[in-house]
Amino acid sequence: MKRLVFHSLKMHKIQTASIIVSIALSVMLMTTFGLVYSGVQQGIETSKARGGADIMAVPNDAMQYIDETELLYTGAPAPVYMDESILGKIESVEGDIKVSPQFYGQTLNSGCCSTTGETRLIGIDPATDFVVSALASETAVSSLDENSVIVGSGVGGVTNGSLTIRGTEYRVVATMAETGTGFDSSIVADIGVVRDISRNLEGYEHYWEKNGDPATLISCVMIDVANDDPSTLTAVKARISLSDEATPLVRSEVVDKSEAQLQSVFFLLLVSAAIMVVITLLQLFARFYSSVWDRKKELALYRAIGASKSDLRKLIVLEIEALVGIGLICGIVLGFAARSALLEIMQEGLAFPFMPPSPALSVAVVAIILVAIEIVCILSIIVPLKQIERLDPSTAMQQGDID
Repeated sequence: MKRLVFHSLKMHKIQTASIIVSIALSVMLMTTFGLVYSGVQQGIETSKARGGADIMAVPNDAMQYIDETELLYTGAPAPVYMDESILGKIESVEGDIKVSPQFYGQTLNSGCCSTTGETRLIGIDPATDFVVSALASETAVSSLDENSVIVGSGVGGVTNGSLTIRGTEYRVVATMAETGTGFDSSIVADIGVVRDISRNLEGYEHYWEKNGDPATLISCVMIDVANDDPSTLTAVKARISLSDEATPLVRSEVVDKSEAQLQSVFFLLLVSAAIMVVITLLQLFARFYSSVWDRKKELALYRAIGASKSDLRKLIVLEIEALVGIGLICGIVLGFAARSALLEIMQEGLAFPFMPPSPALSVAVVAIILVAIEIVCILSIIVPLKQIERLDPSTAMQQGDID
């Protein structure tokens, strides 16, 4: 039977190739969309759960360099600074709040450090931090000193529990939980350590001439409001805005904006995917339906030499399985490759958290696609097969000649 199936597919090269290509493109599209969508949704949910701060106060001029969603999700990949005196103004707000400063250092690479890829250096105040401690542990944060760091889940280059930053070796005391944001590719150290590293960086002199000594500067203030109290949130936002030094970024508002942008993008992708998938499925249905009728003479000949009705059904089903199997494998491989390309394109215009789908979720996406393709293919041959089974072999052969 296998040789017969292979011979049949070989005899219909053009039809076989077109069906495989149609299935592969359809599966690629559905796989790409399914993996990207599920990864973004998982990233957003994880970011909400592990976000830490309700409000982020950033320098006014930061908005000139970078979008608020990028500030929230990418760890501010631009050196932005303001005087640390704003901490006292925010802390004076009545209400149950936590306030902790952060200082953004340079973007590290293999040219200066043992890390792999671009890695952000962030300084925190271990005494007041509540963001990193939620991703690592309070013990790890409190143990930070001038010779230790905490790394994100995506930071590479750690050897024997340590890494090198600008010629100095630092002990890695913990790895933060994955967030799907820029924190995953960040190194966290004591704020004093990062300030000292930044003070003597070549090319950063104009920042210190403009803003003052790094020892008195911060890049942002993370604020946590107990129970998300609306009145306290409003008071904190007002105090930050009235300071004329910083701009408040409310996490919930930024997340809602980011989700709205992503929904618009995914709606367009979904419409495009739906149209292409429907067209492909209609083509598959038509091709399998017509292919059975076109082969009435061939199938009738098999009946005449002793093949049973179940043998004919098995032959056609095995052919479909072979075509679907090849198309599915090609489509899945192309889909995973296209996922990376689509993410890069989307991230050029939007900042959003992304977490790769788990193996179980990836398998579920592929399984759903496989079932959908299989159902359409099987449905396409039920009617013509039943009609052929009712024909007398000699009559079917004669009709095949006439048709």
